[in-house]
Amino acid sequence: MEKMKNYNRSTFKVKQVMHAMKKQVGTISAIILAVFMLASCSNDDEMSNATVSMSFKGNTSTIGVPNGRVQANSLEFTSGTIRLIQIQFEAETDEEDSIEADIEQVVEIDFATGATTPDLSDLVFPVGTYTEIEVELELLDENNIPSVVIEGTFTDANDETHPIRFEFNSGETFEVEKEGQITIGEGANVIAEVTFDPGVWFAGVTMEELSMATKNNDGVIVISETSNAEIFDIVADGLDLATEVEIKL
Repeated sequence: MEKMKNYNRSTFKVKQVMHAMKKQVGTISAIILAVFMLASCSNDDEMSNATVSMSFKGNTSTIGVPNGRVQANSLEFTSGTIRLIQIQFEAETDEEDSIEADIEQVVEIDFATGATTPDLSDLVFPVGTYTEIEVELELLDENNIPSVVIEGTFTDANDETHPIRFEFNSGETFEVEKEGQITIGEGANVIAEVTFDPGVWFAGVTMEELSMATKNNDGVIVISETSNAEIFDIVADGLDLATEVEIKL
């Protein structure tokens, strides 16, 4: 009889242990399920966005100068740096809702290659159908270093070439827009390519003005606020930093 009691007590203890183990297994299963659901939700959130890469391109083609003959009287800019402090990428839906992605840091753009420092290829943007996309660029104006410096050559009427440099130091903001329906799908890699075209900036400068421009001690035609100021004013008045933006899906 005593053995039977001991057996019953032992069986009861085993059942308690088994019950506790079942509760632990149930708890662990619930935790694993919760983690899985969170991971799924996280993946869903990631899939509901697209990646936008900002890309830049400088127009290094030869620019014809007004009142000049063919071949001669041309400008060609082949190198330089554009320094920004803020880039805003904004899209508007057909319901006039606006969505923005901002970059607020110093960004240096190589005019010749379009390469940026730092890299701008990981902007996260919601999927959807948009009717207008706008890129806003704010130039850096925090020290004496020009925010825009581009260099190249000017070929005069005698086919002689002269080095030329344009400097612009300002904190101005420029906008460029792309209108028309654009659909950005889940997981898409979108490239927003902004073009810089000095031909637009120098459209109002004539052959005579460039031919009469003064040079610095290194023989360079510098166009800035303090050098060849009259030409600078013409370029600054027509300065449209970014001439177009293309959206590549």
